[in-house]
Amino acid sequence: MSKTNLSAYMAMTISQLREERRMGTAHVYQSTLNRIKDFMERDSISFEEVTPVWLKAFQEYLLGRQLHWNTISTYMRMLRATYFRAVDEGMAPYQPRLFKGVYTGTKVTVKRAVDEDVFRRLDTPVADESLESARLLFLLLFMLRGMPFVDIAYLRHCDLHDNVIVYRRKKTGAWLTVRVEAKAMEIIRILKNADGASPYLFPLIHHPGKDEYRQYQNALRGFNYRLKKLGEYINGITGLTSYTARHSWATIANYRNYQQELISNAMGHSSVKVTETYFKRHSDDKIWDMNKEIVSYIFSKQ
Repeated sequence: MSKTNLSAYMAMTISQLREERRMGTAHVYQSTLNRIKDFMERDSISFEEVTPVWLKAFQEYLLGRQLHWNTISTYMRMLRATYFRAVDEGMAPYQPRLFKGVYTGTKVTVKRAVDEDVFRRLDTPVADESLESARLLFLLLFMLRGMPFVDIAYLRHCDLHDNVIVYRRKKTGAWLTVRVEAKAMEIIRILKNADGASPYLFPLIHHPGKDEYRQYQNALRGFNYRLKKLGEYINGITGLTSYTARHSWATIANYRNYQQELISNAMGHSSVKVTETYFKRHSDDKIWDMNKEIVSYIFSKQ
C-alpha cells in the first residue's frame, strides 16, 4: 500500500472493521469511500489531494446529489476520522484546521420520541401474533435503557447473567451493564430464542455465521414494518420505529430531571452532546408548568 493512498487506507480500515464484526460501521466507511471514488471518477486518491478546497468541492458534490446535511456530515466525519488516524500512524501529512470549512455537526431534525402515554397504551397485548411480538420487543428495547436494535439482535445467551446483561455496543465498542427489571425479564422469557444451538438470545439472526449483517438488516426492516402496522392497529399511535424506544427513553429521563451526564452514561454515548440530539423539544405546556412551579416556589412563601 502506498504510504499516502487514502483509498487503500480506507479499504484496510473497512477490512479491519469487518474482522471485528462491526458491520454497520464498516458499511458507513464503505459508503464514504464509494462517494469519494464517484466524485473523483477514479479508484486511487492520495491524502495530499485532500485539501480545504477539495473538501468544499466534495461537500458541494454531495449537496448536488440531494443528500441531507446529516448524511453529508456522516461522510465528512468518517473521512476526518480516517485522516486523523492516518496522521497518527504517519501515513498522511498533517494539515491544521483541514476540516474547518465543511459541515461535521448534527442538525436537529424531527424528534423520534413519543410521550409516556404511548407506552401506557402499548402495555396491553394485541391479538395479532406478529404485531404482539413487535410490541413486546419495542417495550423491551425501552426497558433496557433504549438499547439499539442492532445490539439486541446480536445479544448472546452468555450476555445474560441472572438479571444482568453485560454487552458491548456494536457502534462504539463500549461495554454496558444493564440490570433487567422483572417486567423486562418476563418479556425476555417470552421472546427468547428457542433454538438451543444458536448463540443469540433472540431469534433475529436465524443462521449464525452466514451473512449475519444482511440477516440483521432484514430483521430491522421487518421490525419497523410491524411497528408501523402496530401503530395503525392501535388507533392514534404514529411514528413508531426501532429508534423511537431509544429516543423516548432519553427524553423521558430528561423530563424526569435526571442529569444529562447520567443519561449519556446509561446509553453508552461518547459525550453528553450526542445525548442532547435525542431529546425532543419541550412542549409549551411543560414549559408553562415549569414556570408555574418556579413562580409558586418563589412567591408562595412570602
